[in-house]
Amino acid sequence: MSAGRTREYRADIDGLRTVAVLSVLLFHIDFSWVPGGYTGVDIFFVISGFLITRIIGREIERGKFSLRWFYVRRIRRILPVFYTVTVVTMLVGAVLLLPKDFHALLSSVRHAALFAANIYFSRDKGYFDISADEKPMLHVWSLSIEEQYYFIWPLLLLLLYAVGHFIFRQRRRLSQPATLVLTLALIVMGFAYAQTALIANPGAAGLYFVLQTRFGELMIGSFVALIPLYRNRVALRALAYAGGILIFLGMATLSKDSLFPGLNALYPCLGAAFLIYSGQERGGLTLLHKALGMPAMAFIGLLSYSLYLWHWPILAYMRYVYGSYALPWHWVLQAIVLTFLLAFLSYWYIERKTKAASLSFRSAFFGAFLTPALLIIAATYGLQQVRPIATLDMELRNYGTDVCHGRFDKQCVRGDRSKSPTVLMTGDSHAAMLNSFIDVVGRYEGWSANVLTGSSCSPVFDFDETVLRSWAHKPCNDLKDLVAKSYGDYEAVFIASLWAFQLGMLEARADGDYLSKLELTLRKMAQKVPVYVFSDPPRLPVHPLRQLHFAELGLSVERQSSNEYARANALVKQLVERIPNAHWVDLSPALAGFEHMSTFAGKPTHFDEHHLNVYGATVLGELFIQSGGRILNHGRSVVQ
Repeated sequence: MSAGRTREYRADIDGLRTVAVLSVLLFHIDFSWVPGGYTGVDIFFVISGFLITRIIGREIERGKFSLRWFYVRRIRRILPVFYTVTVVTMLVGAVLLLPKDFHALLSSVRHAALFAANIYFSRDKGYFDISADEKPMLHVWSLSIEEQYYFIWPLLLLLLYAVGHFIFRQRRRLSQPATLVLTLALIVMGFAYAQTALIANPGAAGLYFVLQTRFGELMIGSFVALIPLYRNRVALRALAYAGGILIFLGMATLSKDSLFPGLNALYPCLGAAFLIYSGQERGGLTLLHKALGMPAMAFIGLLSYSLYLWHWPILAYMRYVYGSYALPWHWVLQAIVLTFLLAFLSYWYIERKTKAASLSFRSAFFGAFLTPALLIIAATYGLQQVRPIATLDMELRNYGTDVCHGRFDKQCVRGDRSKSPTVLMTGDSHAAMLNSFIDVVGRYEGWSANVLTGSSCSPVFDFDETVLRSWAHKPCNDLKDLVAKSYGDYEAVFIASLWAFQLGMLEARADGDYLSKLELTLRKMAQKVPVYVFSDPPRLPVHPLRQLHFAELGLSVERQSSNEYARANALVKQLVERIPNAHWVDLSPALAGFEHMSTFAGKPTHFDEHHLNVYGATVLGELFIQSGGRILNHGRSVVQ
């Protein structure tokens, strides 16, 4: 690798950074805009591998390489802005987040300060998980990958150079055969491991974040920096356009459901490698390189690091407040403007100055790395004490612990327990959450019910429990058998469920024939006993504890409620009204008595966005009675 074969500054690489960061930004705003936009991170990996290897390679060839000065440059380049964004994220989180969520943020900050954020998030839920969209530090996993690579690769490169020098007796030539062969072998091993691990562990979210599945991507960039330049302009131009096509295909054809990283990561990685390699010769640039190197593209590329750091916390906090992945267009516009504004300010006043700062290894290590890192870590422990996690009363945390949900050896009877159960109440967790409601109404009307439920399981006849998660299969099968055998022994059957889920409106994991199976079940049951089907409460737009917290902050937000619940209720209601001896129990008049749909008398009525807690179900029963609602009156149906 001679110093003269490459250009000092590559505007097209900054333009490639622009493509990478904008694709990530658009994907994080709405993954339907650029389905494979997350591959922009992989483009960054290739660029990083190329640039650091080019720097190290030149210095090794000249006999001037120093690990100390390499790390000084990395510290100046990366850490000042990173620490700035981290501190601001913590301060905003201290105000906006609930204590439990804030403590999770502080834990991620501690790992990030030690370059281990990827390890922390590999043990958590996946990168594409909906709840992941509200984790303000999730995006720094990629920085941790790069930092870990910076610790390992320079030492490995020195070793490869030494081995090649010993075997071939070649001095100051980094592109010697041994180095190239060993580097290529490591790339093949890296991608082979990633693909094999993904196939052997489908759905293992942690594989997305770890260095073992990613180092091959960075090494592709390193390999490009090591190989000699082939100067055939026709071939180089063909390679450049092939690179552009590969990047486009990765962004257009991959999605969050694709097997990734593995072999699919070759789309962005080879695409970026081809563009970088083909753009090294002076005068040989294609129109694609010239487009990437335009001043506007290059300038955004200069901002790309700051853009990447700022965009995710902004979007995560907006989603945390709004309570939904999908943000209104004016929120998105504000997020984009704020991201570019903060990125420009941090680049202009921090990045530019610290990159040019003259620092000794001691001052860089202690002043710019260790001291700020230790102060941030110490601050996380202090903030945990300032905002401890409060323990909620039991009645606010769940729908009851002594309930027959998934197992039937607990207290199943609700209502007037001085009387034998004459009612069977069944369904999924949305029936379980009505335990206390049935208790209140049953005592008032003078009857009792056995409440038997199963997680995600609506025990209609022939329900396909295999569509549920594996742990729900047996409890659901047991519940189905029990209901099928015993429903005729009761004077009435009550059924409640998360109708939108069962009908496949919320996710694909649902019985495709559920509606017809529900109709068959209701008709068959109604031939023996009256059947009462309960409307499902709407999903809350935001967690009830958040709603209370935001109200205390004076933060008033207009949110759009999900309409899947209303559509599902309408479908089931129409079905029920066609069946003789089947009745629709409408809970909406009673629910109207809740404040903001989620609180009553200043206390949360739900323990998450769609489950009533014991307190909420009890209040709902009282409001149902106060509003004139009736289900049974000494065995006589008076549904209102």
